[in-house]
Amino acid sequence: MDADWSVELGADDPALEFPWTSPEGTQGYVDLSKGMSGLDWVPEAVEHAPLRSFLIGINAKTSPWMSVKCDVWSDGDISEAEEIYGCTMRMCSYVDVIRRQGQERFSFEQHEGWVKSAVERLRRFPEGPALAELVVRRCYYHQEENSEESRAGFYVTVYAFGYGDEDTAKWRWKGCLDRVSHALTTLQP
Repeated sequence: MDADWSVELGADDPALEFPWTSPEGTQGYVDLSKGMSGLDWVPEAVEHAPLRSFLIGINAKTSPWMSVKCDVWSDGDISEAEEIYGCTMRMCSYVDVIRRQGQERFSFEQHEGWVKSAVERLRRFPEGPALAELVVRRCYYHQEENSEESRAGFYVTVYAFGYGDEDTAKWRWKGCLDRVSHALTTLQP
């Protein structure tokens, strides 16, 4: 499978607030690290078993990560770089993840090391029409004692793509998610 990593810390790059709530207040952070009953409040996990499995693994008590936000979609928006797969459809998702241990959320060097190591492991799998991208981004962690104050740290956006016809793309996307979950949850600190 293909895998890559990058860093997006510019002023115009995406950033996350933790915990988060949508502007209209209808969606927000669901803490799955305390139990999986919250999965029923994540529509993407209800509709897509592979994402549900990924969220269970990434939030397991033995995992150093916690999920914060996610989305799933499929489309035929194949970029020039993705044309190498010879497919017309892709199944896609992203999951924003943070470190479980609070003190680990603030080290850029550690985040860069984790994504590099995970990508190295993912590249050992046979090449095929699946792609994982891990992106280090800035996260503003709100302080419990004063939610108006925040501390700048980091998080990782995990993108997973599977390519093919509708069924094949879903199967390859599931395989990509499974491999990324294993790579991230078994990394050494």
